[in-house]
Amino acid sequence: MNSRPTDTALEAFDLLQQEITPLPGGTGRCWLAGHAVLKPCHNPVEWRWMADHSPTIQQDGFRLPLPLRARNGQWVVDGWSAQVALEGEHPPNGKWLDVLAVGDRFHQALAHLSRPAFLDDRDSPWDLGDRVAWEETRAPFEHPTLRQMLDLRKPIALPNQIVHGDLGGNVLFAKDQPPAVIDFSPYWRPVGFAAAIVVADAVCWQNAPPEAFRGSISSIEHFPQLLVRALIYRMVTTIAVARGKPDLSEYTPGIDMALGLTS
Repeated sequence: MNSRPTDTALEAFDLLQQEITPLPGGTGRCWLAGHAVLKPCHNPVEWRWMADHSPTIQQDGFRLPLPLRARNGQWVVDGWSAQVALEGEHPPNGKWLDVLAVGDRFHQALAHLSRPAFLDDRDSPWDLGDRVAWEETRAPFEHPTLRQMLDLRKPIALPNQIVHGDLGGNVLFAKDQPPAVIDFSPYWRPVGFAAAIVVADAVCWQNAPPEAFRGSISSIEHFPQLLVRALIYRMVTTIAVARGKPDLSEYTPGIDMALGLTS
């Protein structure tokens, strides 16, 4: 777990007198302080973009935690950012079809946003996975399971827009309130790619039956190839984080689904 927010950051966001508690999930980076959630900010340029553009997103059928500005006007203090804390819980059963429906509404609300320049400068394992999936770079390693998906990939042409690249585990549900979309990870890709990542995560990591998504994916153009790219994205990231040749057997259900859809 990462260290506790600094007193400098807490004071700047007027949270020094609040009880500070770690939030579950993720990598233990987020902390709840009164009405706010604090997390380390590794890319201040991206966070300032979020702060500028989040208020322009019309929250229709979903809630979005808006960034909070410190008393001195800064968005990032001592390496920490803050945003409004929203009520809700991660559903134990995934509620994957509900997540897909929220994603549809959320991405409609993002359609007006232009491509931000900071995307070109990001170099995390997740960005590597995304670029390999979309043939913008070659994988810097070989793995037979990854090779199977790379060989299955075919060209497609779809319009891009800002999408959430990790929606599956980042929707909170609360009684009598719209779902909350959190930890917004912006990418410039087809909307269907975000949905394919949700499906891949559910099938590979949560034992969701592929047939449960039949109705939801039928209207997504080029979904089979989007699923192939979603699996490449996750596999490359897994290998990059592990710094070696990890066991990718967890991806077998997703591979089987992709093979069935592309055959």
